[in-house]
Amino acid sequence: MTGKKKNGSGGKTRREFLKDAGLLVGGTAIGSTVLLAACGGGEETTKTVTQKQTETVTSTAGATTITDTVTSTTTVGAGATVTEIDTVTESRFICPIDGIEFDTLDELKAHFATAHPTEEKVPDLVILNVNGNSYPVQVKPEWSLAFVIREKLGMPGLKIGCDRGECGTCTVIANGRAVYACTMLAIEAEGMQIETVEGLSDGINLGVLQQAFVDNNAVQCGYCTPGFLMAAKALLGANPNPTRYDVREALSGHLCQCGNTNKFVEAVLNV
Repeated sequence: MTGKKKNGSGGKTRREFLKDAGLLVGGTAIGSTVLLAACGGGEETTKTVTQKQTETVTSTAGATTITDTVTSTTTVGAGATVTEIDTVTESRFICPIDGIEFDTLDELKAHFATAHPTEEKVPDLVILNVNGNSYPVQVKPEWSLAFVIREKLGMPGLKIGCDRGECGTCTVIANGRAVYACTMLAIEAEGMQIETVEGLSDGINLGVLQQAFVDNNAVQCGYCTPGFLMAAKALLGANPNPTRYDVREALSGHLCQCGNTNKFVEAVLNV
């Protein structure tokens, strides 16, 4: 289904807007399988399999990410097709001097120190674990976790509002606790288990908490919604049966310019 475009929305459909707000997942998550089916008729059954493999290589200061995409299309009957997409991403560390590949950052640093003692050191890389996946990324000391997640890891579900730890829009979960990602440096997050709004769904279906927000109309403009979702998830992880007071307290560090806070509270209580 294609959403209708509205004037003043910058050309975005409502579906695209909700996806950007973290409430709708329409893409392929790493390691997941997306099935897109179109209904058709016909008695006879025929099967045609087409395979296509592509490789995309991106390099960032000694860290190379290689993404392999394999697409197979099966045709069954008249006009019924099922497309399966499987994306696998792996990281390799490459010496910027001689091009030798290593499996880990520590191996690359050890090689660099031994083979190239007169060269400048390898640019500092951190390994961020976000939604269960490890991402090697070069960061500057002053970069916030919010900036790196959005601009370097390409996860736009996290929103940056005030950028000074007051509105709660950029909330993520770090080792089980809700934190403002704009007030945490990316280098501080190394070794932590980070969760963003993209991790609430399985890549196809909305998570239970996301669905509760939809069912209770706990979204208006949608900009603050990812932060509320992550704060709510952290609360429910620590207290599966919160009282209304518990929910209000957990969400008190978040601002909703649309004034929809009561709907957020009801959505969490109804999970």
